[in-house]
Amino acid sequence: MERSNYPAAIQSKFNKLFLCGALILAASHFVVAQNQTATVDDMQRRLARARSLAAIGNLDAAARDLETLRTASTDNAVRDVVRVVLMSVYLEQTDYARAGTLLDEAFKMRNAQNENATRAFFALAGQTLNSVRQHLERYRLYGLDITGSDLAAEARTDVDQMRSLLERVVEQARSIRSENPRNMDASALLEDAAGVRTTLARSDADRALWQREVADARQRLAAPDARLSSRAGTSSSSRANASNTASANTQSATPTSNSSSTPTTTQSNSNQAVNTPANESSSTAAAPNPSAQTPSTNATGVSGQLLNVGSLVEKATQRVAPSYPQLARERNLKGVVTVYLVVDERGAVETVQRASGPDLLRRAAEDAARRWRFRPTIVDGRPVRVTGFISFNFTL
Repeated sequence: MERSNYPAAIQSKFNKLFLCGALILAASHFVVAQNQTATVDDMQRRLARARSLAAIGNLDAAARDLETLRTASTDNAVRDVVRVVLMSVYLEQTDYARAGTLLDEAFKMRNAQNENATRAFFALAGQTLNSVRQHLERYRLYGLDITGSDLAAEARTDVDQMRSLLERVVEQARSIRSENPRNMDASALLEDAAGVRTTLARSDADRALWQREVADARQRLAAPDARLSSRAGTSSSSRANASNTASANTQSATPTSNSSSTPTTTQSNSNQAVNTPANESSSTAAAPNPSAQTPSTNATGVSGQLLNVGSLVEKATQRVAPSYPQLARERNLKGVVTVYLVVDERGAVETVQRASGPDLLRRAAEDAARRWRFRPTIVDGRPVRVTGFISFNFTL
């Protein structure tokens, strides 16, 4: 009798052990999930603190916190965000050595098999250009001419280091383009970096060299769109007008003479929407295309704050070139207008916050910016409202 009950007893004990094991496993998964949530929340708090320190000018403390966070985090998305913020801090500190190291690190990590790493590089390179622009704005704020003979030796060294950093971005963009000549993201980055480098020209000859670099990048960007327009039966203007453009960071678009011009949309090989004003040369370029979770440089949506994603160009799905105001043309007025926007969860422009640049050009830039559309930004699986900017370069 005892022997006949033995298997049943064993089975009963096994069932109990299996049930206990299942409960322990479920409990462990619950604890891990809780720990992961706590870790994410902790990372966000630490990142917010570092940004706060940077905002109040305590850059050394911000850099230390960010470097610690970058080392401690195993989440690539968090590390990508930290790199972008670190780049801003390093360049505000004028620590070009560490900025260059950060850029090289991201460049080496990107490869054809890892699309996220490639997008992270383009995001970091874009932030590098934005930070250089902001740094240059400080010189203008104090009424300084970066090419002036009265510029202090320390300032000349600073400007030279900015040139070197920009040239590094240009070389990296060239390298990516040489790997794939049809990579529009690389050409767009090259155009943007060369354009900023042009503003730091040492001489007329140096300026002409970098202007040729910009023109070459724009021609490469325009060519695929021109072929697409031809296939669709859309007439295109000669690319001889490519030098008479208004560019939006990593995008070029010809200013129109009529602010009510309707944008036309073509589809590129990379499935990115490219928009150009009707009856104009199709010179709009596809910008670097980071994912919807592009590293932000402000607070996350957890606290209800708006995400600041910096340049919005890489998120654009519809781009509208600004008209060139007639009065500005008559006065031969040129310059860069930066328009700051709030974009809603659907990717539509909710409001124009402000604009900086020549007064006669601001209205045209604002009107064009309102008609842009963007990919929604996703945080924790949900679309969120964001702030950012578009910069239009008006040239004649």
